[in-house]
Amino acid sequence: MKRISFIIHGKHLRKRLIQYEAEKYFSKNFLTEYFITKTPKAAEDLAEKIVKSKSDYLIAVGGDGTIHEVINGIMKIPKEERENLIVGLLPLGSGNDFARTLKLSHKISFLSNLISENKFVEIDVGKIEHKNLEDKDSTTYFINIAGVGLDAEVAKRVNEGNKKYGPNISFFSATIKSFLKYKQKKIRLFTDEEFYEGNTLLVTFANAKYFGSGLGIAPHAKVNDGKISVTLIGEVSIYDYLKNFFNLRKCEKIDHPMINYFHSKQIKIESNKECFIEADGEFIGKTPLHVEMLHQEIKFLTDFHIRVF
Repeated sequence: MKRISFIIHGKHLRKRLIQYEAEKYFSKNFLTEYFITKTPKAAEDLAEKIVKSKSDYLIAVGGDGTIHEVINGIMKIPKEERENLIVGLLPLGSGNDFARTLKLSHKISFLSNLISENKFVEIDVGKIEHKNLEDKDSTTYFINIAGVGLDAEVAKRVNEGNKKYGPNISFFSATIKSFLKYKQKKIRLFTDEEFYEGNTLLVTFANAKYFGSGLGIAPHAKVNDGKISVTLIGEVSIYDYLKNFFNLRKCEKIDHPMINYFHSKQIKIESNKECFIEADGEFIGKTPLHVEMLHQEIKFLTDFHIRVF
C-alpha cells in the first residue's frame, strides 16, 4: 500500500479532528501517518525525515508558512532521491495565498479526489542565496512569493503581531503601518537582460500570484514556466497603494510609471543599506541576494492543469 504522511501545524485548533476525518477517507486504501509540529521550523525537519523514509505523498496541513517549511525540508534531499514523491497542501492557515493560485480547497474530500485520480503538476521552486539575520551565507527555498523591501517589513510585523481580527485586517494594518515608517532603499538589480538602480519600495520574485492575504502582486506569474515573475515598485506613495488596492485584490496589473512587471531566470540584488528579505511570508534575512527558479522541481497535487499551462 502507498503511504500518505501528513504534517499538521501544531497550533491548529482542529488538528485532532483533521486526523479523524482524514482516516475516514484514506485508511482503507493507504497507510497513513500524522506528525504535529510543536516548535518553529519543526515542519522542515519532519519533511526531510519523511522524504528519506520514501513516503509516497507528503501533505502539509496549514498555511503558507507550513508549506514553506515543508518545501525547505524536501529540498534538503537531492531530486533524484525524491522523484516519486508527490506533495500536497490542505490550506488551513491564515493567509493561504499559494492555495489561491492553484484553487486548492480546504476540504479533505477534495484532497482525496486529487490523490485517487492522480492529479498533479510538476511545479517550480524558487531558490534564494542570501545573508541570514546573523550575516552568514544561507540558502532558502520558496514556493509562492519572495521579496525585498516593504513586504519583508510587513511580514515581520504580521508574524510578530496579533491576528485575532483575521488575516485580511492583519495584513492591511501591517502594510499601512509599514508604509508610514519604511524608508525606501536604493538598490541595484541585475538580470540577464535588465539593470535597475534607484530608490525602491519593494521587489517581489514570484512563482505564484498572491501574497499578503489575497493581494495579486504578480498577475503574470505561472508556477511551471521556469521563470521568476518580477514586480518592481519604485517610489510610490501610500496614496498610490490605497488607490490601487482593489486592483491588487482582483490580481490585475497596475498602470503606474514606477511599477514594472517582467520575467527573468535569475536575479541579483545589492543595496547600500540593509534591506530585508521575506519568503512565503517568512522573514529570512537580508541582501545581497541571488534568486533563481528551479524548473518543475516537485510534483504537486492540483487539478489546475489547463489554466497553469
